[in-house]
Amino acid sequence: MPVSHDTAVELVRDLLELQRVMKRVTKTDAGGRRLNPTAIALLYYLDSNGPRRATVMASETGLGPSGLSRQLAVLEDEGHVERTPDPDDGRAALVAITERGRGQVRAVLEEDAQRLAARLEGWDEEQARTSRGAINEITTVFLTSLGVERTTSCRGPQEQDRPGAVPGADDADQEHADREHEEPTAR
Repeated sequence: MPVSHDTAVELVRDLLELQRVMKRVTKTDAGGRRLNPTAIALLYYLDSNGPRRATVMASETGLGPSGLSRQLAVLEDEGHVERTPDPDDGRAALVAITERGRGQVRAVLEEDAQRLAARLEGWDEEQARTSRGAINEITTVFLTSLGVERTTSCRGPQEQDRPGAVPGADDADQEHADREHEEPTAR
């Protein structure tokens, strides 16, 4: 049976409320971060997807060219991203995350995970996993309806449960983590 109009209206309201609250939470919990949430999201995007042209980034992230340009300028000044010539087109540049940028992503993810766990103090693991599944399910439905592929490394709980799994890691990152686990001296 399809979703009723009334349920769709309520879901829109719920999602708008979640969006509003998340903006407040990220501002409240940002602490002494030098980077704004948009810049951090761009770092996470680059960490998950690899080097990209700015035009592709704008399309995939929904940021306008001028806003993206300003964010990238800050990230470049801070040493979190670098531009390199595009091997397929010497006139264009690729934006890539640096090791410093990856360190920033790891630090932010760790800080945010600790803050989220504190906010969800009364929850158990099952509630958190169920909520995560619902969020990922609706995100997938929205992306599919837009004809867009997922640009972050969200993974299902079954993938997270395997031994040695790195939360939020994409396949390449997980393979790297698996190799490090097997060969601790190789770095």
